[in-house]
Amino acid sequence: MSEAAAALEQTRRLRLGRVLSWVLALAALAFVAWVVPVRDRCWDPRAPESTRVSVTREDAGCVLHLRTGDVHVAREECSSLQCEPGLASTLERARLGVAAGLLALYALSTLAWAARWRALLAFADVELPLRDVWRVSIEAQAGGILLPGGIGGDALRIASVVSRPTRHGTKAPAAIVIASVLLDRAIGLSTIAVLAAALGLWFGGGGASSNRPGTTPLAVVLAAIPVAVATGLAVLRAAPVDRIPWLVRGRLGRVVQPMLAYVRDPRALRAIAVAVGLSLVVAAVQLAVVRGLVVVVGGAPVAERWIYVGTAIAFIVAAVPALPGGWGTADAAYVFFFGLAGIPVGAALAVCLLYRLFWYLSGVAGAVLHLARSRR
Repeated sequence: MSEAAAALEQTRRLRLGRVLSWVLALAALAFVAWVVPVRDRCWDPRAPESTRVSVTREDAGCVLHLRTGDVHVAREECSSLQCEPGLASTLERARLGVAAGLLALYALSTLAWAARWRALLAFADVELPLRDVWRVSIEAQAGGILLPGGIGGDALRIASVVSRPTRHGTKAPAAIVIASVLLDRAIGLSTIAVLAAALGLWFGGGGASSNRPGTTPLAVVLAAIPVAVATGLAVLRAAPVDRIPWLVRGRLGRVVQPMLAYVRDPRALRAIAVAVGLSLVVAAVQLAVVRGLVVVVGGAPVAERWIYVGTAIAFIVAAVPALPGGWGTADAAYVFFFGLAGIPVGAALAVCLLYRLFWYLSGVAGAVLHLARSRR
């Protein structure tokens, strides 16, 4: 096959991959829109199937939104209905004081996240105080929001460090910088996966006591992620993979070559170990924030394990480069898995939207910092 034909085939595969990712994300959005009610969904307990209807509450009672028109119902009759809260009423009743505290905790965790990346950059020979790494990381949040899978944020982080001179006045080693960003992602997903798997098993992975599916199979899958990452790093460090042409050339080689340069440096093991320790702190805070948001929206899970397993899966699918900000895929994961935990779908989507709001607020802060620095 000629080079032109190979390039054309690669372009066709990239376009097909983008189309499939968009179809997946849009299908997930359609699932969320179909499952999650905006208004409260209520029914008469004596005939739940035939009386299910959307409801808006007001001071004098409630309004039943029937196909034939709106019907006003007195407060006494309204109180006899059994209801599933919708997204709008869930957000109206959210405990804003608790949400503000969780936002502060989330903001503090960005320091640990920046410290994790700084640890991985330890032997790039670039002078990077923690505040500078934190600023670049926060600025990258804005790029991560705009492009699918956080690709824009990763590119901004790489460019910010590569443009700096080393302590000896030479150009920063691009391979080490690229590998540090790739490892930062891999370690972050690995630690959130293993911590969620441990919590899923701790809170009863089998599910025998609650008539709900157990988390053990998914917990095993999540626990396998860090094992696979560690195995891959060990292979890159010890095995002669640089002798395999298809692995070190072309599109795949752009990822493998920087990783080879990084993991074979004698200082790599210590940097990765420090990053893993910091990443466990970041993962613990992320899971705690999501669990706190369940409290904010009034959720009371009957199967606690699914909160942590579902959150980890939502984080993982959000990293798939489909729609910007993980729209669709992450929302569907929250709605589905939190539903297994006994959380109403409206509350599950509210948790997802509130956590995304925290992320967007950090992106706004990053954009402001970037504009202020550019102006100076």
